[in-house]
Amino acid sequence: MTTRGALRELLSLREFRAMWIGSTVSTAGDQLAAVALSLLVFERTQSAAWTALTWSLTLFPPLISGPLLGWVADRFPRRTVMVTTAWMQAVLMGVMAIPGMPLWAMIVLLVVVLAISSPYLAAQEASLPNVLPPKRYDDGVALFGTSVDTAQMAGLAAAGFLVAQTTPAVALVINALTFVLLAVLVQTSVQHRPAADPLGRKKKDDEPRGVLTLMVSEPRLRTLLGVRLLAGLAMVPEGLAVPLAASLDAVWAVGLILAIEPAANVLGVALLFRLVRDPAKREKLIGPLAILSLAPLVLFAFNPNLTWTIVLLVFAGIGGAYHTPARAAWMRLLPDQYRGRAYGIGRAALRSSQGGGMALAGVVAHSVGSVTATIAGAGGIGLLLATHATFAWRRARGRSGTKAVAI
Repeated sequence: MTTRGALRELLSLREFRAMWIGSTVSTAGDQLAAVALSLLVFERTQSAAWTALTWSLTLFPPLISGPLLGWVADRFPRRTVMVTTAWMQAVLMGVMAIPGMPLWAMIVLLVVVLAISSPYLAAQEASLPNVLPPKRYDDGVALFGTSVDTAQMAGLAAAGFLVAQTTPAVALVINALTFVLLAVLVQTSVQHRPAADPLGRKKKDDEPRGVLTLMVSEPRLRTLLGVRLLAGLAMVPEGLAVPLAASLDAVWAVGLILAIEPAANVLGVALLFRLVRDPAKREKLIGPLAILSLAPLVLFAFNPNLTWTIVLLVFAGIGGAYHTPARAAWMRLLPDQYRGRAYGIGRAALRSSQGGGMALAGVVAHSVGSVTATIAGAGGIGLLLATHATFAWRRARGRSGTKAVAI
């Protein structure tokens, strides 16, 4: 992902190291808990519908809590927010692991755990520009992103084995302990900083009325958010992984199709940061890489076999590396007092585009009767939008440069 020198420098920073270790470990623990709870639901209900519903619940709470609770990361000291929410999650996960806990209560607790993760993540993301030196900010964001992808894959891979050898309650306890570790690391290693936008702060006359106004009115912020929302089209092959594999007479390849995107994305970020060291040059590649993330999908119109399907998805996944410099540039441009709220809104919008894109793709594939045509259509629409966003981003950068938005 980054050079050895950059990696050593990042890990020598106590604050960043603590946040990175805690976040990576807790992410893996979250995957253990999600699989464990799904298996527990299936054991008690023997219902595939209830099991699928439980899994889907892991996606929805952040869509609501992100915009509603992101302000917490701006109104209160961010270390306090991270430590408090981590302890709350540890306690709630521990309660879920109590033997005999009613299933409905466990599901409610899970929803609460996922909801309060939003202010934690907002505080963490908003803290990174203050924790990292400017020259290493992009490297730190890249390390965070690739580590989360890797932790998710590792957590899911280990979950089935762990639960099979022990019990779902053990996985829940392990996840609770990861939150304890996270809280302790942040409390002991991250510097206390005053709230970025404390309650009662008087706003300046020329300050935008709200963070949403700022995100929509500032050309660079608007364009970066728009190009990231193209993930809703790029994720269509994952949403159709099962019927796609069935159409290739390779149902066994479902897991492979699902794993390609995160694995190729990690590879793409590694190549991008190794070959292009200058953050400004990486920002120039946001548009072309966004195009690359969608252009291969158009070739599904030719009904590729399994080998070519994998090749196309690998190239598309590598192109998805543009999210890392786009994420870094977006947060760097935001004024500090808006970062928590902006992150909550942006994350909810990104999740909505991904979930909505996959759901809509399923409806379209059922209507037209062709999985590959649906993927090709998503790629074609995305290619047009990505091309437009590329020129819009070039114009916005040319007019405004790369400095943070002045407030």
